[in-house]
Amino acid sequence: MKTARGARAGEILLALLKSACYLGLFLGMQVLVMLPTVIAGIIEAGLDGEPGETYDLLSSGAQTYALISGLTTIAVVLLVYLLRRKKLSEALWLRRVDGRTLWTGAALAPALFLVVNLVLMALPEAWTESYEEAASGISTVSLVGFIAVVLVAPVVEELIFRGLMVNRLSRVMPGWLAVVLAAAVFGVCHGHPVWSGYAFVLGCVFGFVDLRAGSIWPSILGHMVFNSFSQVLNLLPKSEEGTELLIGVGVILLLAVVLPILDRRGIAALFRRAPRTEPVRELSAAPGVYEFDPWEE
Repeated sequence: MKTARGARAGEILLALLKSACYLGLFLGMQVLVMLPTVIAGIIEAGLDGEPGETYDLLSSGAQTYALISGLTTIAVVLLVYLLRRKKLSEALWLRRVDGRTLWTGAALAPALFLVVNLVLMALPEAWTESYEEAASGISTVSLVGFIAVVLVAPVVEELIFRGLMVNRLSRVMPGWLAVVLAAAVFGVCHGHPVWSGYAFVLGCVFGFVDLRAGSIWPSILGHMVFNSFSQVLNLLPKSEEGTELLIGVGVILLLAVVLPILDRRGIAALFRRAPRTEPVRELSAAPGVYEFDPWEE
């Protein structure tokens, strides 16, 4: 019995260490991309006594840095698994799903967006101002920003936090716990408390959808739709009356009602009780030393 418990603990520890490596890759790529600018800022501060314009690039170029680091992370993950001749559908949870399941994330995204923004409106003004300042680097509307925020960020974040983390953790612990742990890390990575809070909620919703679907395609599409709303709303012309914004919110509200109705069968399937299966991977008959390989399938 003690041997079995020790082996189970080893499996859990290994999954956690692998998840830490995936997180390290995600954060490390961001640091690596920004490192030249940071070094330049340090040198400039040493010469002039103040950071000067170099540090301003970190804020104004946030979308560019996010785009480069995201694409690099995706390339590294895909290259590693392709070189190891692993099936991406299993290794990264990129399994094919039927059409109804595929669109569940996108069908839920408008409602999630509205709920998040209603909560933001209810927060103290100081909190929302602080959040808007923290998010200003990615809220600027541009082609680079659209690609980075709407296309690249959802893919890389779903690959890391759901395709790798939830995928691995759910093999050694209950699925709901794997989803919550990955969502908590996902939230913390967003930095600002308000941002972290709603990122945690989104991580839980998308993680649950993926866990039930056995694929991250639904959450990738849902994440893209969610991020696209803020970009579209920022693109709308501003007037004193706020008519354009009201129209935009009205369209999102309509989508929040219509899309779940159209995909009601796919959404209902998420809550249908699945056949009872053992969520934890079988352990070897003779557990011993665990060879740490973060990319091992």
